[in-house]
Amino acid sequence: MDFNAILELFRKLTELNAADSAQWEYLINDSVYEIYAMLLPDCDVEMNCHRLTAVAAALAFYRYKSIIAARNDASGFKAGDVTVNFSSEAVENAKRLYIDRLSGIGDLLKVNDFVFGGVDSLCS
Repeated sequence: MDFNAILELFRKLTELNAADSAQWEYLINDSVYEIYAMLLPDCDVEMNCHRLTAVAAALAFYRYKSIIAARNDASGFKAGDVTVNFSSEAVENAKRLYIDRLSGIGDLLKVNDFVFGGVDSLCS
């Protein structure tokens, strides 16, 4: 998988610039290793690079949103007339994006219908 292609897609998802996204590049590395660990041994990574790039970027984006939500664990704050509320909806949306992308590579995964501790299939 091409790190730079994943990073570019991650930046588009997060709307971060190059300087701000640099601190999150470890999430991309972690995502790449995790995706590789799920692939069938005979998976042609080169042939499936676009789908794998999308999954790795979506996983990094989901982890990014989860970290941001965890840091902002207060439900919100008010300063004068401005009220800011934090929501787990962004994390859930990022998770749905990841699961959607993951389902698109179900044919490349070692195990594509079982999630330990879960009842929903991640892949079709």
